[in-house]
Amino acid sequence: MKEQFSKEYAIFQAKIANFVLNQNFSARCEEYENLFNQMASISPDDMKEYIQKSPAFLKARNESLSLMERIVAIHRELKDLFELNENELGLKYSYNLDKADVEIAEKLKEAAFLLHKYEQASEAGRKAIEIADSPFLSQAL
Repeated sequence: MKEQFSKEYAIFQAKIANFVLNQNFSARCEEYENLFNQMASISPDDMKEYIQKSPAFLKARNESLSLMERIVAIHRELKDLFELNENELGLKYSYNLDKADVEIAEKLKEAAFLLHKYEQASEAGRKAIEIADSPFLSQAL
């Protein structure tokens, strides 16, 4: 089993390297980290006006922040997994790379779903700000 794993490990590593390069994985990880840090660093006082004018803004902001936090966590988990050496990977997945492939696929699928949800929540937040900033729209509500 270990011998077969060792043979397959080189192919697996090439597949990971190709994925990281083609998907610009490192840059995406950094982008999501930066976005999350920017979002988290905005103080409630800075948003007070929008929170008072639009409860929908606060809901959308909190949802966006929560989603981005999970997206960052998934990408950190993937990065850690991609950096495991042959022995560590073998021990973690009982020398079965199919298990690693399945976990990676599940994490990527979850991240894609969460990114879609994040876009929806962000759009809701932008609309709430737009309504709060427009005297005509806010009076119509």
